Amino acid sequence: MKQLTNPLAIAAFTRAAVAAGRVPPVRRIKGDSRSADKFVIRGYVELFEEISGIGTHQGRSINSEVVAAILDSLDGQVRSLSEVRILKAHLGEEMAKNVLAVVPDFTLDTCKEERRFIVRFPPNVRDKIRKGVETISVGTLKAPSMNNWMLTALVAWVNVQRQHYALLSASIAIDQKLLEGR
Repeated sequence: MKQLTNPLAIAAFTRAAVAAGRVPPVRRIKGDSRSADKFVIRGYVELFEEISGIGTHQGRSINSEVVAAILDSLDGQVRSLSEVRILKAHLGEEMAKNVLAVVPDFTLDTCKEERRFIVRFPPNVRDKIRKGVETISVGTLKAPSMNNWMLTALVAWVNVQRQHYALLSASIAIDQKLLEGR
């Protein structure tokens, strides 16, 4: 049998094997907040309120939303930007342009009140972030600080999520059949 290298294929294979009763389920590593890797993001109240709102909408904590934003940015925002492109294609270029015209961009320039947020990372995420920032900064004279990189990632996440929500809402408003089951 060939060796699987795709993480999605490995996960699917593992789920199938567990469902078939051939492999015992893998136990999750239990960690607690005290021993988790942490990082203090020096940001702004307005930014964290936006992220909190997105997290509430998605059913996640603000910490989970920050981690999702960071991991998405490390992957080059491939998944989130692909979802936006798919929704644009579904609506059509003209309709998507009209919908996005009313979606304001979030920038740090509008932020006034500073706030610190301690993000708790799942195992091995801090090292992935460090390697990702180092990879991104190769070829530049001065690498961004981890804090500046994270702020940029969070702002990009807020903007993409705003676009995603607006396009998805417009798609559902136009085609109510999207809400029905198969």
